[in-house]
Amino acid sequence: MNILKCFSRLDELYEILDVKLTEIECAIDKSEDPDSDGLFDQSEYYVGIGLAAAQQYLAEAATFSGIDKDKAYKLGPRHKSGLAYIKAIDSAANYWKHEAEWWTDLDTLNNSNPKIRTHVVTVAETSHYQLSNFLYALSNDKEIKLKCLLPIIDEWLGALNS
Repeated sequence: MNILKCFSRLDELYEILDVKLTEIECAIDKSEDPDSDGLFDQSEYYVGIGLAAAQQYLAEAATFSGIDKDKAYKLGPRHKSGLAYIKAIDSAANYWKHEAEWWTDLDTLNNSNPKIRTHVVTVAETSHYQLSNFLYALSNDKEIKLKCLLPIIDEWLGALNS
């Protein structure tokens, strides 16, 4: 498996998804009520797709490095809280994939996987539209673009291969 070729594909996917996120951002700017218009939910959806793609790439890279995934996900750059960004990205992908299963009713999340939610909220620093805010925080509060994950993943790859 060529991990660099896969990184190139991830970069290409992020270019496509970031175009869509830019379109949504423009629609948010023009909307009188972007929440009611479903625009924030759209952003969450596309960010979630990008996080799931990152998770797949991270799992492949860890597997082919020969390092245990749990150990591998503790490597690389860290959030000010001490949480490894790669672990946070993995948790954010799991959050997107499983969040619907955690609702006990339309207004209440149950406590089925608090660690995943804690990782996401630690980086996002909010419990509203966590994935978009997670990505915004990873971009140093500049933008909601998946491309901000690439330098983090690249730095992690360096730590993984050293």
